Amino acid sequence: MPEGLTDEGGKTLEIFLPKELVDIGVAPDLQRFFDAMIYKLRRNAHKGNWDDLSLDQASADLTGEVEELQQALASGSTAEILMEAADVANEALIVANIALAGRGL
Repeated sequence: MPEGLTDEGGKTLEIFLPKELVDIGVAPDLQRFFDAMIYKLRRNAHKGNWDDLSLDQASADLTGEVEELQQALASGSTAEILMEAADVANEALIVANIALAGRGL
């Protein structure tokens, strides 16, 4: 594994996929996207959790990630598009969790 990372001590998540989604064949797309999200979260794990991040800052960070995704789209690099889309999703996850915790509303 790159960067000296290992899978030791990790956790496997099990996600139910309803039949309607199985039928339209999105499982591989979801797996690829979730893998990219986890990869990007892992690359940034040294930054810690978002427990001390304000909703305003997380929202601003989300806007920045969307801008980076737009730049990746303009470049045409599918790998970069995937990675930036994962960053957008991760930042949306952070915004949602801060809001669900009742911070900043």
